[in-house]
Amino acid sequence: MRNWATSTKLWATLALMWVGMLVLVGWTAYDKRAGLLEERIASLEYFVGSARDMVTSLATRAEHGELTLEEAQARAIESLANLSFGEDGYIFAFDSDIRIVAHPRRTLGDSMRDFQDKNGLYLYRELKETADRNPRTGGFVGYMSQRSQAGSEQVPKMSYVQRVPGWNWDLAAGVYMDDISAAFWESLIELGVLLLGIGILLTLAMGWIIRDVLGSLGGDPRHAREVVRRIAGGDLTQALALKAGDESSLLAGIESMRLRLVASLQSVHRGTERINAGVDQIVVGNQDLSARTEQQAASIEETASSMEELTQTVGQNAENAHVASQLALEARQTAHQGGEMMANVVSTMQGIAQSAGRVKDIIEVIDSIAFQTSILALNASVEAARAGEQGRGFAVVAGEVRTLASRSADASREIRTLIETSHQQVGQGAELVERTGSTIRAVVDAVTRVTDLMEEIASASGEQRIGIEQVNTAVGQMDQVTQQNAALVEQAAGEASALREQVAMLVQEVMWFRIEAQQRPGHEAPIWQPALVHDPLPQSRAELA
Repeated sequence: MRNWATSTKLWATLALMWVGMLVLVGWTAYDKRAGLLEERIASLEYFVGSARDMVTSLATRAEHGELTLEEAQARAIESLANLSFGEDGYIFAFDSDIRIVAHPRRTLGDSMRDFQDKNGLYLYRELKETADRNPRTGGFVGYMSQRSQAGSEQVPKMSYVQRVPGWNWDLAAGVYMDDISAAFWESLIELGVLLLGIGILLTLAMGWIIRDVLGSLGGDPRHAREVVRRIAGGDLTQALALKAGDESSLLAGIESMRLRLVASLQSVHRGTERINAGVDQIVVGNQDLSARTEQQAASIEETASSMEELTQTVGQNAENAHVASQLALEARQTAHQGGEMMANVVSTMQGIAQSAGRVKDIIEVIDSIAFQTSILALNASVEAARAGEQGRGFAVVAGEVRTLASRSADASREIRTLIETSHQQVGQGAELVERTGSTIRAVVDAVTRVTDLMEEIASASGEQRIGIEQVNTAVGQMDQVTQQNAALVEQAAGEASALREQVAMLVQEVMWFRIEAQQRPGHEAPIWQPALVHDPLPQSRAELA
């Protein structure tokens, strides 16, 4: 049975259903026959038992002297003659000599010892022997008998016999069994017709179900089972044999699943190869990026150090510019004082000689200021040269300041010469004082301009210091971010390596499936190589087969 096809098994199931229904009908008819027989036997026992009780009561009355024996037996015979069982059932009695005591169809006193049925059975002898074996409960005897209304035909009959104690009478009654058999066959025919109708309906329904099931399966499920086992074992090369136009059955669904698995695995094969190549490129790129990031981090670190030194230098320049601004402010104040003094010189020309020494000191101060201004201008030029493009304007101003300082020095020398000759040229003092006053006023203006320029230089240097500090802070942040980027690049390189290992494992897992047809015997199966060009998914089964 294991080798049977599914259709054979289904039709065998239908045949077994027919056999089961036939057995059920036969058993039902047989059970009905047994029930009728049991009912007849029970009725027969009750009927004979009632007659026996009645006769026994008369025998008891005769024993007690209520009735004479003859009178009691006569009443018993009369009562038995009036008893009937069903349509043609009756009760009869015979004594120990097997002579008729009571019988509606036979003469009283007839000997029935030699009576036989058509099968040669001595009926009355058999009844007497049954009563002798079971005097209390009696027993049954089957034989053939002729119905009174059925001509000469004999039919099966069953009699039940019981003995009346004291008189040694045997009471018996019989029932015909042919009506039970007729009822059995009638019931069997009725159930057979019902079975035939129900069976035809069930056969049609089962036929339609079998056809629908086979259509839903699309073929023998054993074939699908073998293909599914091969698919579970990684073999996707074997196609299912489908009927023409079958697209909705179980086998068609399995074949569609197989084709889709083949297409998906081919795509996975190609995708894993491309992913593997991409991961390799990512690993190489991450390594290069890591090296470049480390180099950039080193460069930014050096830049940060340089910016820190530059910040310190600019800070020093800003402090120097502030000092120069203070000195220029003092020089301006001194110049103003010199102007006031020259005004006094104009009005007090007579005290020039006495204050020549004082003027000499003032000239020395002016020389010192000029010298310091020249030095500051020189420092400013140097700082402007260091500042580069942003220090061009400052270099020009420094040149002007240097020029003014040089002029201040020249004027101072001239004043010194004039003072030295003042004693000789008192007459020309007024003119010289006037010229000196003009020169001093020019010096005051120049010193004022230098002071303003120095204040602007100091302000610019402060702003540069703030800006360079901000740049230094930004470079420090860039250094920190670069270090973080380097760490992230190293982490990405590690993750890319792990991803490459995972892709290799995925390729090994996918390689477990075989999606190409086997070669001929004696030829080694080709090792699967990933496609170099992305082919589109096959659109039909023919493309995948």
